[in-house]
Amino acid sequence: MSTHHDDVAPAREWEYVIVGAGSAGAVTAARLAARDCGDILLIEAGDDQPRPRDRSHPLADAGRLVLAGHNWDYRANLRTSSRFDDLVGQGAGGSAAAGGGVANRALWERFPYQLGKVVGGGSAVNGAIALRGLPRDFAAWEAAGNPDWSWERVLPFYKDIENDADFPGRLHGDSGPLPISRTPRGDVHPLDAAFWEECNRQGVTDLADLNDGHEAGVGPIPGNAVDGERIDAATAFLDGARNLPNLQLRTGVRVIRVLFEKNRAVGVEIESDGTLSTIRARHVVLSAGAVGTPVILQRSGVAGAALLRALDIAPVADLPGVGRDLVDHPSVVIWSKPADGVCTAGLPWRQVAARMSSGFDDDVDIQVGLLNNVESRTIPGFADRLGWPLVVGMSVMLMRPRSRGRVFLDSRDPLASPVIELGIGTDPEDVERLCHGVRRTWNFLSSPGLSSRLTKTQFWSDRMVANDGVVRSGVRHIMNPGWHAAGSCRMGREDDPGAVTDQEGRVYGTENLRIADASLFPVIPSAPTNLTTLMLAEKLARSTKE
Repeated sequence: MSTHHDDVAPAREWEYVIVGAGSAGAVTAARLAARDCGDILLIEAGDDQPRPRDRSHPLADAGRLVLAGHNWDYRANLRTSSRFDDLVGQGAGGSAAAGGGVANRALWERFPYQLGKVVGGGSAVNGAIALRGLPRDFAAWEAAGNPDWSWERVLPFYKDIENDADFPGRLHGDSGPLPISRTPRGDVHPLDAAFWEECNRQGVTDLADLNDGHEAGVGPIPGNAVDGERIDAATAFLDGARNLPNLQLRTGVRVIRVLFEKNRAVGVEIESDGTLSTIRARHVVLSAGAVGTPVILQRSGVAGAALLRALDIAPVADLPGVGRDLVDHPSVVIWSKPADGVCTAGLPWRQVAARMSSGFDDDVDIQVGLLNNVESRTIPGFADRLGWPLVVGMSVMLMRPRSRGRVFLDSRDPLASPVIELGIGTDPEDVERLCHGVRRTWNFLSSPGLSSRLTKTQFWSDRMVANDGVVRSGVRHIMNPGWHAAGSCRMGREDDPGAVTDQEGRVYGTENLRIADASLFPVIPSAPTNLTTLMLAEKLARSTKE
């Protein structure tokens, strides 16, 4: 496979052009090339990874999130606004509720939402957590008109992508490209061990394999790292296809829009070094992610008619679901200062997680875990006025949020940044579940095994946690997204007005245009999204026909 940066594409027609070399795009390109599905061009706006990649490189270090240098510099409004309605006119689609009357703040409107912009995408910059969705998530996918996406039907593809060193057998694969392993209980950090013990004491039972489909339990986090090195999608899937003669990767190239003849996709318009040009292809696959994919569609005339009219973009297909229903996992992190000697920079930062009920009702609705050995300078939005170089976070993540946002263009400028409104906390039930989760988590932090190893806690106190109004206000103002954007071009039945594609990712109202990324998710999985994105791309690549 050859890699080109800013050269002019040869005047030829490709069989497939795949937009985005992130988790889904890397899998899609590698699988289609291996099946000899014609000449395939994989386009990435970011750079390639260094090859060979030094172990000290940020993209190789599974112990840190990469939030600079290899990211889209997006800014998101964590709630919503009236901007969409103002753009298209009242009553032309509406937007989610504006956050329960709580005033927007600068951070809420300009939250740094750095998604991966590099070969490997989000999988190259994330925490290398390899958690599957749960059977109930896929039951919801089925119920949304996607019968091929039941737990029973997705499990073979989870298995195909993984090499699970800990649980060979019926539920796991042992020969896939992605290595998955867990830290044995006896080897976890003393602080994680104390959290695990307190979970047991409070009735959360052990779950040795958090990927076996059971919901409640505490256990070691499965991860896709080997000896501290992050094994991202590019390393696991794409590297093995780089020498195939029918696959070419072009980096530093931004796709502006899909080109159509009537409603048939015939290629893409690209921008490189300030120059626009076109690439012809018989099939276009969008794998630009839950922010990038809907924006490309909107620029291409595939969106709701009201938005296209407002932007004066010629319509190709009237699909009001494009950019709607954007969702991310909201979480609240309670930060504490560890006692001297408890934490060490560079040690693993996520080893144990627990799924449990927040207490709002009996449902298993939150995932709780420690963020350990964290250097405070690496935390987005963390105002380190306290002089704590190392911190410990107790994270409460809402597994199945009801709130929805949207992503849309408000300018025809081909390089304009999209408006990203995550809408987190706009459904009051999400806030209440997180409030209950904060209280439950506070009980963990107050236990002797944890409190004896922590000296101070930022923001929260016993008095605050005891006050309903204060907890609610705190949750509303502190909750953050998980960088798990999904759902903005969801698949579903053709008679579903919010569906954008069928269950094989084929975009309604068009020909030869597919989506393969997390924007397709009808419901966000009850876990970080990367492993499910890889599974989805693997499954769709099998069904993609020439």
